[in-house]
Amino acid sequence: MDTILTLPLVLAVVLVELALGGTFVSWFLERRGEAPGGFLKLVAGVDALAAAAAVGLAPALPRGDAAAKIGLDTGPLSSFGQSLALVAVLMTAQLVFTFVPAKNLRNVGAVLAMAAGVLALGVATVARPTQAPYDVFALLAPPLGALALGGIDAGMLLGHWYLVTPKLSPAPLQNAALVVVAAVLLQLGLVAVTYARGDLVGTTSQIGLVVALGIRIGVGLFMTLGVALGGWWTARMNTQSSTGLLYVGLGTALAGEISARVLFFLTGAAV
Repeated sequence: MDTILTLPLVLAVVLVELALGGTFVSWFLERRGEAPGGFLKLVAGVDALAAAAAVGLAPALPRGDAAAKIGLDTGPLSSFGQSLALVAVLMTAQLVFTFVPAKNLRNVGAVLAMAAGVLALGVATVARPTQAPYDVFALLAPPLGALALGGIDAGMLLGHWYLVTPKLSPAPLQNAALVVVAAVLLQLGLVAVTYARGDLVGTTSQIGLVVALGIRIGVGLFMTLGVALGGWWTARMNTQSSTGLLYVGLGTALAGEISARVLFFLTGAAV
């Protein structure tokens, strides 16, 4: 029952992660001069839709007694619901900017959208059940999830451009995959710190939490890491094989992030 209560919050946070990570990768690749214009538009469109979907979940966020029952702080939780609107507005503005031939405007728009996404995730983090709401490792967990989930989504979308532009260098696809690899390695380090601090002790007493932790680590981290490395390696030989691997990685990363945020908002553990 507690898991069901957190589900709208979990999904809203994961959607913000998807939008934030996708915006970062498209911004990163454009800064390097490696992003096709159509790719920028597609990623911005996906990110805007993800942010809009998060806003749609805002009325379903746990409130009052329901939030108190699972230990959520209703103050930051209410602010998170409000911050989703800002994220959606700035993500939509970034989509509009992709149709304007002004790179500097897109860069500014991307930075503002990313800042709003990081702010929203930070507010949600403070709302989790914990005695240390501003713990630095907990504050890092959702942004790292954004890089992994949004990064692999953007990489998968980028892979489709090689169908219409076969002479496009594999470097952008490899760089997108490397962003995911770096993010997942940092997430593994974060889980190791959380375990060393004893924050995962309470999760072993409930079967559901054990399963969620297993999915988070086994599927969301190790499988995603393997798939992202495979995508990076195969991109130089066959970009479509790399794209197919990133499709799989999107599924593993999504499963891992949902499981991680369920644990995050039920136990407060940074995973």
